[in-house]
Amino acid sequence: MKKRNWLRGVLVIAIVIVGLPLPSAATNLPPGFIEQLVADGLPAPTSMTWDPEGTMWLGGKEGHVWRLRDGQLVEVIRLAVSIEGERGIHSIAIDPDFLENRHVWIYYTTAGPQVRNRLARFRSVGDQLVDETLLFETPDLQGEFHHGGCLRFTPDGTLFLSTGDDLQNSSTSQNPDDVRGKILHLNRDGTPAAGNPYLSGGGDPRVWAIGFRNPWRFSLQPESNNLFIGDVGDERFEELNIGVVGGNFGWAIVEGPEPAGVSGVTYPIYAYAHTSENGHAIIAGEHAVATDFPEEYSGDFFFADAVTNEIFRMVLDPLNQPASVDVFASETSGAPVDLRFGPDGALYYVAFATGQVFRITFTGGDNRQPIATATVAPDNGKAPLTVTLNGAASSDPDGDALSYSWDLGNGNHVSGAVVTTTYAAGAYRARLTVTDTGGAARTTPDLRIVSGNTRPTPVIEQPAKDYRYTEGELIQFSGTALDLEGGLIPCERMVWTVIFHHKGHTHPFLGPIQGCNGLFVVNSHGVDRTFYEITVRADDRGIPLENTGVLSGTQSIFLFPDDWVPGGCCGPIQPGPPVKPLGLHHRPTVPAADTPPPRCY
Repeated sequence: MKKRNWLRGVLVIAIVIVGLPLPSAATNLPPGFIEQLVADGLPAPTSMTWDPEGTMWLGGKEGHVWRLRDGQLVEVIRLAVSIEGERGIHSIAIDPDFLENRHVWIYYTTAGPQVRNRLARFRSVGDQLVDETLLFETPDLQGEFHHGGCLRFTPDGTLFLSTGDDLQNSSTSQNPDDVRGKILHLNRDGTPAAGNPYLSGGGDPRVWAIGFRNPWRFSLQPESNNLFIGDVGDERFEELNIGVVGGNFGWAIVEGPEPAGVSGVTYPIYAYAHTSENGHAIIAGEHAVATDFPEEYSGDFFFADAVTNEIFRMVLDPLNQPASVDVFASETSGAPVDLRFGPDGALYYVAFATGQVFRITFTGGDNRQPIATATVAPDNGKAPLTVTLNGAASSDPDGDALSYSWDLGNGNHVSGAVVTTTYAAGAYRARLTVTDTGGAARTTPDLRIVSGNTRPTPVIEQPAKDYRYTEGELIQFSGTALDLEGGLIPCERMVWTVIFHHKGHTHPFLGPIQGCNGLFVVNSHGVDRTFYEITVRADDRGIPLENTGVLSGTQSIFLFPDDWVPGGCCGPIQPGPPVKPLGLHHRPTVPAADTPPPRCY
């Protein structure tokens, strides 16, 4: 086993915890449940877990690993990772003997020169992770998507790891000698666990089950230790499977229940089709065992969809088959990509797109939380800056009257649905708390206000927004940005991302990369029902040019294939539901300028 020492810097990030978590803004929940905001401002969080001391650990796509303790988020390591597509940190787990060995396990994509998915073990020392020990690596990656990436320990101390097909379909997932598109079962030294089906030959001895596309999340059912595996589908179905040692779960021969009757395939216990109601990216969660939920929820399985922003409740029958599946929570925040019950019995989820962590708990009673909504206009400009804070769109699902309390972020508090106030030069964070007549409350995410600085204006100069591409083409992009206070924005303060829109969902494709220009090659998915979104962000130097109150401006353009029909669809596509933004990389808004035609996915 290889070891690598890392230089560590400790970064303490301010987050929004004051005592207990804050009530969140908008998720619809059953009566008696509330949602609270636990952490905010995280760059692209992907995974969470807890150690035996009750400390939450979080991993982020861009290589961040944080520890949340006593209201502070401490960055304990920043790994060098590849972040193209769905690469990055996939999962984080705590060793069963953490109190003795302080081991933390991370599954992530290496930065190169050999880009691989790696399982490594680290040791927690103070506010750092040190002493990386390499335990497993995939072959060199061929694709930027479908990496799976869930890591869970079993009661006997062995561990399961899910891997995606690396965008290679059956050539990896149906090949027992290839570790991609699989569930692996390992000892803690990286060797194959006892009972694996290929210990005597016929396949890689670390493989436990084959035939997966992108098993992003799974969990172990308490007592039975059955693996409940969510496999993100292609065009038709999302799957929930119960793992079977030596099982073949069908990809890319079978998707969901179709075609039926294929010999040797273990079919999912539940599959749902890709429709506007159901979504495109299943996130397997956990069973409600020893939680603070009512007894009627005991043993139920909870899972999410990162596209529809919903959390589902599955009631299981005595044979571990779904008796019913219903929406438990709707309109959750920004692409839930990890869903777990915490040591306090509450249900937590990581919101990838909004950089937040939320907590759902049961408080009892029939009074439902109000929905808190707030805007500010303007949110930047010359000092002193007069702004209007508006919470009038807030509402209560029970029709109760609401009271409005504003924390202006400058030491002052005011009440009222709509208020006007003036800020001296500086950067501020305002928030609104609405409370109904029954005492239920919710608080909005912070509204950022910068007085004494104006937002820079970036312009994408190349390619033109009406440019049409062909498959395999090299696309070059470039741009500039102007700041009212600082003049021309330097290239090192410009960041580009490219999003790939594909069959009703989207994937991260390139970036973030720094500079005034860059390039990418149109991929081999073909042009049918696909297009690209190029976004540039420019950051100014703040107030006054000292990185205080830094503001960002963005511009996006959409690039369509050469057979795209303006106002219609490319190729023989039937009209369908409006686009659902992004599978495992959900984006909650689309820039108003140059919006793509609807119903063309």
